[in-house]
Amino acid sequence: MPLQLRARLVYTPIPGAGEQAAALAAPRMDRLGARIVTNARGRVTVRSGALRDSIGHRTTVAGDQVRLLVSATAPHAKFVHDGTRPHEIRPRRVRALRFEMGPRLVFAARVWHPGTRPNPFLTDAAHEEIQRGI
Repeated sequence: MPLQLRARLVYTPIPGAGEQAAALAAPRMDRLGARIVTNARGRVTVRSGALRDSIGHRTTVAGDQVRLLVSATAPHAKFVHDGTRPHEIRPRRVRALRFEMGPRLVFAARVWHPGTRPNPFLTDAAHEEIQRGI
């Protein structure tokens, strides 16, 4: 199973307001989820579109709570969102790594990856849309 990146928002109405308040809040939370998804999709760089297309949301009502789950299910979503530390890359099934550097074909027993900067697209989108208001 691929790593899944999730952001969860839970709305609990004023005590005693009950399930009716949650039912009234659910459509607003759903619209908020759609706005977060649109915002987050605009924040990711696109090669194949797999990461962008994997961003989605789901709104559920459980008793007097409304839950909004926004997630990105692409296998590399967590690495893009949180970044990666510098690390060594070694071949797994072959004796050497093969890649092109300009016009040259290069073989190496191992390479050093400098890491990647985080792009917290989901967190930033959620913060921005919540600031705009539900």
